Amino acid sequence: MRIIRFTEPGSGLDARCELLDAAAPASCNFLWSLAERNARFDAMHAIWTGPEISVPMPSAALPEGMDQPAIPAENATSYPDTGDIVLAYLAAGSTRGLPPGNFYDIGVFYGPGGRLLMPFGWIQANVCARILPEDLAKAQADCRTIRRNGACTFSIELG
Repeated sequence: MRIIRFTEPGSGLDARCELLDAAAPASCNFLWSLAERNARFDAMHAIWTGPEISVPMPSAALPEGMDQPAIPAENATSYPDTGDIVLAYLAAGSTRGLPPGNFYDIGVFYGPGGRLLMPFGWIQANVCARILPEDLAKAQADCRTIRRNGACTFSIELG
């Protein structure tokens, strides 16, 4: 079992997540690679998708030297559940309004009612990790704090 950790100092978020390697191997390898590099990204509460902290990652924001693979659909959904961690991949040029290059986004869903309806239409993202049950209640409270506080810096680390 591989574990990664999401942290955010302003809210106190410190959530361990189990990677779902059997269901989404390419997505899990991408997250693991970010965690190995202790990657940090700007994040915010999502606007369109419900109870989600969104961690957008245009290819230019990825750590130097990191592979930027095309991520296939694996364990994909348009309706993430509470505790699901999803990885969305949009190929360069596939969607209007995104920065140049491939675009990745980690979604941390902390409550029911998640849906991946964007201004440009429905998408699917890969459910590739889940917040550990013992960390979920605190993570939910911390994600609500992020919602109230606004944009933040999200870190992805080895668990």
